[in-house]
Parts: sequence; C-alpha cells; structure tokens
Amino acid sequence: MTVPLYPFESRAPRLGAVKPFDGIRGIGVWCVVLQHAYAVADSLSGYIDLFFVLSGFLITTLIFEERRSTGSMSLRNFYARRGIRLLPGLLVTLVVFFLPILAIRVANPNPDTEFLFTNVVWESIATLFYVHNIFFSPLLGSFQYMGQMWSLSLEEQFYLIGALATYWCLKKNWIRQLAAALIVFIIIVWVGRAMGLGGPGQFWFQRPDAIAMGVLLAIINAVAPTELSPTAKRRLHVVAWVATGGMVFALLSSSKLVEKLIGFYVPLYPTDVDIEKPPEGLSPAELKEYADNAIQVVLAELPNGNYWVRWGFTLSTICAAVIVFAFVRLRDEFALSRWLSVRVLCYFGVLSYAIYITHYQLFQLMDPGFQGGPKWIPIKLLAAYLVGAALHRFVERPALRRYRHRFVHSTASTR
Repeated sequence: MTVPLYPFESRAPRLGAVKPFDGIRGIGVWCVVLQHAYAVADSLSGYIDLFFVLSGFLITTLIFEERRSTGSMSLRNFYARRGIRLLPGLLVTLVVFFLPILAIRVANPNPDTEFLFTNVVWESIATLFYVHNIFFSPLLGSFQYMGQMWSLSLEEQFYLIGALATYWCLKKNWIRQLAAALIVFIIIVWVGRAMGLGGPGQFWFQRPDAIAMGVLLAIINAVAPTELSPTAKRRLHVVAWVATGGMVFALLSSSKLVEKLIGFYVPLYPTDVDIEKPPEGLSPAELKEYADNAIQVVLAELPNGNYWVRWGFTLSTICAAVIVFAFVRLRDEFALSRWLSVRVLCYFGVLSYAIYITHYQLFQLMDPGFQGGPKWIPIKLLAAYLVGAALHRFVERPALRRYRHRFVHSTASTR
C-alpha cells in the first residue's frame, strides 16, 4: 500500500472571510497607537498577544486549506505572498522616515546627531532583515526610533520557521507531534514568565507563546468535528464571553486611569526605574546608558513582586485563543463577532499594518521622547491615520493588485 504524501487533512470548515478578524485588527491598532501617543494603560500591550494568536492561526490554517484544496503546498508561493503583502510598505516606510534623520544630521552635525543617525541606521537594517527583536530590546521601545518593529520581526521569523516546520510536519504526518511540542513550549514560556524570568534575550517577554498558541489553535480547529454539536456551541459561547471579560481585564489592569476610577492597579514592571518614559534632558548617548542600566534593574527585581508581565501576557494569550476559535466556529451566532464586523472597524483593520509600521517614527519626530503630554493625542492620532492611509492607498494596494494573483492557487483561500 502506498502511503499518501500528506496523510493529514483538515476537517475544519473553509475559513473564507472572517470579518471580525479585521475588526480585531482595527481596534487593536488604535489601542497600540493610543498607548504610544500618550500612555493610558501599559497593559494594552496585551493586545499584541491577540495579534500574534490571530497571525499564527491564520497562516497555519491557510497552509492546511491550500494542501486540502490543491493536494500540495507551495513554499515559493507562500513566501511570495508574504513578501508582496509586507515588503513594499516596509521599504517605503524605512526610506521615508530615514530621510528626516539624515537631514537632522546634515543640518546640525554634532556627537548627538551622529549618535542618533548611527542608531537609526542600525535599527533600519535590523528591521529590513527582521531581526529588530534580537538586537534591540522590546522592553525599551521608548528609547528607540522604531520601537514597534520588534513585533514585526518576531512575526516574520515565525513566517520563515513556522511555515517550514508545518510543511515538514505535514509531509511526515507529524502534526500531532507538532501539537505536543507546541504545548510543551507554551508551558515553558508561561512558567518562566510567572517566575519573573525573561528567558534568553528576554525572549519570553516577546510572546512567542502567543504565535505558538495560534498554530496550536489551527491544529485544534483542523482536527475538531466539521460541525460542532449544539451543546458544544452553547459551551463555546459561555467560554468565549468569559474569555472576552478576561481579555478586557488583562488589557486594563495596569492602567493609571483605571486606578483613578476604581483603585485597582498592577504595575507593569518594577518601578524603581522608568523604562516606559525616558527622562527629560538626556542626550542620545546618555539615554542609551540609562536604558542599559534600567533594563538590568528591572530584570533583577521582576521575580520579587506581582508585576503584570508575569501573568498578563499569558492571560491575554489564553483569552485570545478562545475568542478567535469562537469567531471561526460560531461566526455571527456570537454577538461579539457581529459587533466587530461593522464597516468602520474592518476599514481600520485593512489599514492596520500601514498605520502600525509608520506611527511610532512619526510620533518620535512630532514629539521627541513623547514628552508633549495629552494635548498631542488628537494631533498624533490624526497624523497616524493620514500617513497610514496614504501608505496603504499608494503603495500596498497597487503592489497587491499587480502581483499577488500570480502566487495564489485558484482553489485556495485568498484571505
């Protein structure tokens, strides 16, 4: 008997367009942008975990669907689609936001502008090759020119490694072994963070477990019954609403605003030194020295108290996985799915990548060091929207229209 090349086959319903996914992105990008415009809740960073779960789930599910629809999986097409979707906007962003730094250096040459220029050059190179999270600490984004790019790098590393691993495990029929490995890895990260340990290079605080959870969720979705029973759907409804409450709690539990309203607050990190907002009046070189010292103090003190990062990312990841699964399997039967499918949220979801990769540098140029206070919030939000919308309209959409169809199987999902 001949063993099929790909014995594993997903039993999940075809994914198609899931509108609340765009709604999630639409809300999420504005949570991140608002936090960077003027910090309102440090724990809003938990929304990145939802992005990661969604990304891992979508990519893995689409790989399963391509295999089921076409009988094969093209890594060439997969990476080409990713490149066409992500690289045009990123390349334009790197060039556009490098030019002001170059102009500052030329107009006012001194050690500070030279230091700034050098750092931005290295950040740009690290971002272009998707290694920003390796060479620049994600815990110190406020000391960087493009401090949001660590998450983009982590995602692209997953696209490289995760797609290859999924392809290999499909070929060897090792999907269940892959699921077991993911569970072990996720537990290791959760236990490490709960103990206040950052892992190698503070990697556990970059939340690779959230992407791994997305992959695991895609496998669960693939092996679950094609149609859930009425009882299973009712239970999923209940668990999804509990998860929604848990996500809201996770996102707002380290917020000075919430503390003022109800008196509840969990500090994000140890507060002996502030790594969220740089001190005023320091030169770029002094800021780097401050940041290097601050991160060491924070990491040393983290195991000794109840800090949000020890459990907040984990709670966000668990809740995100449940919510995503409910969106996929309950669809419009789940009220939250309908609420997140409104046109304006989906519109911002489409713009989310363009807004995300441009807003941080824009804010640094408008308000260096983020010292301007709340009066800058509406100006920053409007500027972030205008720049992101322009990048999407004039760069992303033309590239997608011109090239993406060349690398999509006619029977495969295009989401």
